[in-house]
Formats: sequence, structure tokens, C-alpha cells
Amino acid sequence: MDLCESPAAGSPSLPGLGHFFGGSFVNNRVTSLVAAAVAVTLAGAGTGHAQAVTPAGTFGSLPVATFGGTGIPNNAVMTGGVNGATMGLTATQRFSAPAVTNDGAGTFFAAAGPSATNAAYAGWNFDFYTDAGTSNSLFKLFVDRNPGPGTDQWSMQQIPLGTYQDSWNEGMSFLGGGFDPNAAGEYSFLLVQYTPTGPYGYTEQARVAMNVDVTTTPEPSSLALLGTGFVGVAGFVKRRVKRV
Repeated sequence: MDLCESPAAGSPSLPGLGHFFGGSFVNNRVTSLVAAAVAVTLAGAGTGHAQAVTPAGTFGSLPVATFGGTGIPNNAVMTGGVNGATMGLTATQRFSAPAVTNDGAGTFFAAAGPSATNAAYAGWNFDFYTDAGTSNSLFKLFVDRNPGPGTDQWSMQQIPLGTYQDSWNEGMSFLGGGFDPNAAGEYSFLLVQYTPTGPYGYTEQARVAMNVDVTTTPEPSSLALLGTGFVGVAGFVKRRVKRV
């Protein structure tokens, strides 16, 4: 299925981006992706104890979400949020790549391999939605850049957000590079809703999280050898049965 993706596939703007500086919220409007790239480097704002990400939230549809594009599925989304705010996370196939499946509880399954339209991109995207609604909440998107299992939340890239939605890919250059679309592994993604508490503090109110398990597909030659092995075993068993 060909999906029409969001402007993030090119050079997106991030309207309404709220920044953490030194653990505080500064509500300023940002319209340049360069500013978003700077925000990515602000790891450490609100750091805590080591914590691996496990799926969190409610699995279901999020009809209001377009993820910044058209045709991007919104019927298998991890959702959450309190005090009138809404968050959503999902993983979807990129254009004609193999379908992304899920277990209905926050773990998504994707095939390793590059996108047909960009060899640096994966064949799957991670899609996110944040809406503060009537609250004064701001959000952070945590992006796992390590395909190893159980990545610590506080070692992930942290991207501050206001009300925003988009569809991104691990291979996008503004995330820092170094991504191998052919590597198998586990990638975790986390949205956290924060509420300012005073001029310099903030409190976590809710979180939504998902894992994306990326697996490799055996080469056709490997599948052929495997099939030959099965045939050989079947023949051996048949001969043994005849001797009995």
C-alpha cells in the first residue's frame, strides 16, 4: 500500500514547539527544523534513574490523527493523556514496504531493510500525535537510536513538542545519522506529558510508549536450503516407517 507521508519526509517545520532549557519550559514558537535539531541535543533536561521503556497507554484508534500526512493508518495507536490532553504513538509501513503488524498491546513488528524511495530510511515510520487541548501541558518525544533491547529512556534523544503531529523515520538526517536500515533489533518510542510547576519545574502527568521489533527476512537461497532439509527429513522418516 502506498502511503502519502507528512512534510517531515522533506524539510518540516515545527510550529508551537515548546523547549526545555535547564529543566524548565519556555513556550516559544519555532518554525525551523534547525531549532528542532538543537532541541535534540538537550539530553539531560529532567534526567532520572535508568529506565527501560515498556509499552504504555491504551491500544486502539485515534480518528483525529493524520500524523501530518494522508493515508497514514490511525487505527492501531497507543494513546493516552490526562487533563484534556491527548497523545498517540504508532508505527506504519513506508509506502510499498512490507506491512507493519502489532500484538494489540504496544509492540509493533517491522521487516528490516531500506525504503524503496530512500536507501538511508527504514521501510517503516514512527508516527506521533500530541494535543494539549485545554491544558497547559507540553510534551517530550523520546526516540531510541540503539537497536539493542531495553534502551534506557534517559539515553534516548529527547525532542520537546507542543501541540504537533508528524510521521518520522529513523533514517532522517536531523535525528543524527548513523542508522542502519538493514539492522534487526528493538526500537522504543515514548511520549511524556508534562505540566509546569512553578517557573523552573515540571511534573510528568502521563506517558504513552511503544516498541518496534525489527526482524530480518531470510534470503531466498536460505529458504531453499531450509526446504531441502525438510524434504530430506520427511524422506528419512518415510523410510523408517516402511522398515517397521
